[in-house]
Amino acid sequence: MEVFDRIVVGVDGSDFGFEALQQALVLRAPTGTLRAVTALEEAVASQVGFLAPSAAAQIEEEAQQAYEKAVERLDDQPFCTARLVRGEPTAALLSACSEEGATLVAVGGRHRSRTAGLLLSGVATVILHDAPCSVLFAHPQWGERWYPQRILVGVDGSPLSLAALAAADELVERLGSTVKVLAATGGKRIAMDEPWAERVDEWAPGHPVVNLIDASIQADLVVVGSRGLHGLRSLGSVSERVAHRAHCSVLLVRDQRAVGGQVEPASEDVRA
Repeated sequence: MEVFDRIVVGVDGSDFGFEALQQALVLRAPTGTLRAVTALEEAVASQVGFLAPSAAAQIEEEAQQAYEKAVERLDDQPFCTARLVRGEPTAALLSACSEEGATLVAVGGRHRSRTAGLLLSGVATVILHDAPCSVLFAHPQWGERWYPQRILVGVDGSPLSLAALAAADELVERLGSTVKVLAATGGKRIAMDEPWAERVDEWAPGHPVVNLIDASIQADLVVVGSRGLHGLRSLGSVSERVAHRAHCSVLLVRDQRAVGGQVEPASEDVRA
């Protein structure tokens, strides 16, 4: 199995949602599948009181436009589909991940202030915590179309960080990228005779978050391992903080075998 052979992408109509779609297409395995999901959350309209009818119409119109644009973007892409579903965005994405057996879910890292875009503004963080698979946190690319020519991998010797390194190695082979391996150990002692230590290009004894964010200035994609922590335990996680603050897109590699439970369907298909 190739990495990222079944991808789900959250497309909310914002530029950043479509940036996530474009980046996911680049990372998709050659014969992999991709499903773009646009959520139509009508319940949001009720929060504006007497303006609810017009707000609901606007939300539906923007969701329909986002769906149609996704269909257009995927028209010449084999094994790729778009769906417009009714439901809360987080639940819709997690449900799609469960249905597809996704190996990667992609979301936009930042969103502009528009009605549909706001629906996913807080979704990315929840997906970082709850997704049963690896997560692409796609930051906007200004100028040329995004391509991960320079990949930065953060390792500390843990099994998840080595899984991140293995995923990066496959992307390097597939995409012709270069890779830099940064040992972000946080000052803990590392056995230098470990096989992975031979791969390290730079040893950074300082705080892993600071080291990775600083190094991300010279990268197109940062790859780190992620445990998918919840609640207070997640607030200080290196992977989440790097995902939000890096200067480029961040790929959080998660070992799906370590994630238990099933995601119950929580949305209704409108378009498929």
